[in-house]
Amino acid sequence: MAWGSDWKAAGSSSSGSSGMKSPVIHIILILLVVATLVVSSLALMTVKELKNAVTPKTISVEDFLKKLTTHNELKSYVGQAPLNIVQISNNNYGTLQTQINGLDISYVGSYIVQYSDRIVIYDYDKDQLRGTVAQLPADFVTKLSAHSELQGIQGQQPVGGQLDQASLNTLKQQFPDVYAKAKVGDFVLRYQTKLIIYDYNADLIVNSVNLS
Repeated sequence: MAWGSDWKAAGSSSSGSSGMKSPVIHIILILLVVATLVVSSLALMTVKELKNAVTPKTISVEDFLKKLTTHNELKSYVGQAPLNIVQISNNNYGTLQTQINGLDISYVGSYIVQYSDRIVIYDYDKDQLRGTVAQLPADFVTKLSAHSELQGIQGQQPVGGQLDQASLNTLKQQFPDVYAKAKVGDFVLRYQTKLIIYDYNADLIVNSVNLS
């Protein structure tokens, strides 16, 4: 009898202890579930961030060209489809650098937009023109060299490019007399002994300055 009584008592004590532990176990399980959800959410956020960093975001071509051609230098290209659009990346940066003078690592992420007569470097995110490079017409050198201002320097290799609004504004502030009659689209060519500003469309030497 005593043994049976002790066994029953022990059984009752064990059942009571289990009853006390049950709520604690439930709380622990709930905390574990919450912790799992939090970890899963953080993992999903991390994966999303990685995907955004690795995968280029999709850009509407219509929106891209609309923003690009709102710039004064490119308003004449509204409605004109470019021949090619290439984004500068770490993969093609080295190759492009050998083809475009002045291209550095800061241009990664920008776009090279090629038209039939001009190449534009455009930062879409900042809506900023990083540069324009005119593709010279076939008769450019012939027409330019025929002017008397070029006599004696035709054999020299000039450095320069086509004026856009930003560069023209800066040059007019720095050298108002030299660029007083210059306009967007004119070519600035610096030879060893002369600076030539040339309007190709009008076949006109806008200004010729002797360099000391």
